[in-house]
Amino acid sequence: MKTDYLLPHIFRKVGWFIFIPCFVMIMVSWLGINDWFNDDRLSFITLHIGNLSFFAPEQEGRSFFYFAQEDMFSEIVYCLTFTSLYMIAFSKERVEDEYVEHLRMRSLVWALKVNTIFFVIFTWFCFGMVYITLLMLSMFSIFLLFHFRFLYELHKRRIDNEE
Repeated sequence: MKTDYLLPHIFRKVGWFIFIPCFVMIMVSWLGINDWFNDDRLSFITLHIGNLSFFAPEQEGRSFFYFAQEDMFSEIVYCLTFTSLYMIAFSKERVEDEYVEHLRMRSLVWALKVNTIFFVIFTWFCFGMVYITLLMLSMFSIFLLFHFRFLYELHKRRIDNEE
């Protein structure tokens, strides 16, 4: 059985260790409790691609590619969250056999189906910033749906084996 795409089991713990504080920071920011996401503490010169002067009149007269000073704290937190969810979802089990690999594949397909249904519903019924927020959530939810479905299938298998 070839599992080149899986990380060692220790990465699951590392992923949870990174995910929990990042999740708290994202929730605090989204709920508007604290505005430290918009702080200039982690400000870098970044490359901007695209000039949407129709949507942002302050960009009028800029070229399609330009450099500007931007706060990168939220981007770093989102990337850490995404990476930690990847570590959680794609780390090996302690015992990794063919049936576990089969459960992993079935859970991933199920998560993709559910996420696609959510995406279609969001597209039909949500607009504006709510839509953008839900798209960001669906980007993270694919890993969570997959992981919890996989754990559910594993738990169900262990219960069936004990009976």
